[in-house]
Formats: sequence, C-alpha cells, structure tokens
Amino acid sequence: MTQNETNWPALLRATDSAVQAAAVRELRDVLQAGLRVALNGRSDVSEAHLEDFAQESLLRVLERLEQFQRRSRFTTWAQAIALNVAFTELRRKRWQDVSLDALLADGERLSEPAMMADDVLGGDEERTRLVATLRHAIETDLTPKQRAAILGELREMPFDQIVELLGTSRSAAYKMLHDARRALKQRLQEAGITGADIQNAF
Repeated sequence: MTQNETNWPALLRATDSAVQAAAVRELRDVLQAGLRVALNGRSDVSEAHLEDFAQESLLRVLERLEQFQRRSRFTTWAQAIALNVAFTELRRKRWQDVSLDALLADGERLSEPAMMADDVLGGDEERTRLVATLRHAIETDLTPKQRAAILGELREMPFDQIVELLGTSRSAAYKMLHDARRALKQRLQEAGITGADIQNAF
C-alpha cells in the first residue's frame, strides 16, 4: 500500500480497522527503514534495536497525531520523532551503568586535561580561556551533586537518568541544573567572557 503524504493522518485515524491496521504496519516499516539508513554503520545498533526503536516511535507518532501541523511531509515529521527516540535510547544505554559516585569522581578530576581538554571548543586563545574558567567554576562554585548533574548534562546523559542518579524528583533536578548553569554563566561573565562565547559553551 502506497499512500500520498496528505493521506497519512486520515489513514491512521480510519474507522475501518483493516485500513488503519495496514497504515500502522506501513508506517512502522517506513520508520524502521529510515532509522536503518540514519543509524547505518553504528556498531551499537542491531536489527532488533531498529525494530524496538521503530515500534516505540510508532507509538509516539500515534500519540501526537494532533500535533502534526503539515509544515513538512508527514513522514519527515514522523522520522524526526523516530530519530529522537533512537538517540535518546542510545544515550540512555550508554549511561545506564554510570553511577553517581563515578560522576562525582569525574568532578574531582576536572583539573586533569583528559577530563576537559583546553581545545574542546576550538584552539583559539579566547576559547581556551573559556574552558579553563569553566573548569575552575565547576570545581569551586558547584556543590558535588550540582557538579555531577552538570557533568551529566554536558556529556548528554538523558535527563531522566540524571534524576535517577541524584535520587531526587524531576523538579528538584531541574532546579539543581538551572542553579548550576546560572552559577557557571555568572562566573564566565565575571571573567569577561562574552555572551556569544557563553552561548557556544552551553
């Protein structure tokens, strides 16, 4: 079954169960094919992973049908959701065995170049100064849990895992990250680092 893009929402909402089921199956295949192309070459993604990502993505798309505003092709919109699902799950998998103690230990080792290289944002002098200031601020201006949270965020740890590691609520973790970011930005501003550089850093 091949459908025009404009027909997807109607087909997925069809009252005829056979029509709806066929559309759901085809959309799952479309999402899985798109993910296969996007994630091609990754050693951490198997065919089973692609099937799981496609199934989870399909559920997200069906839940959010009302949010589709026809600003792009339906399949483009759906594939964007699928990629977000896949990369979120891959980040979660990457960090699933990381403990709070490990992040706190990383925070204690920030002075080591391997933890945050001076040229991580580029080789010019201003960016090197920014990273040095940022490293010092993380070491001295944040509480241990704030340090762990901001390091998790900088390393793209999913927010829900940060919450779990901190053993707190989502709202408390959000406030902790907000306060940590604010403290770091203030220290960078006090060092005379421009707003544009700060935006690039975060």
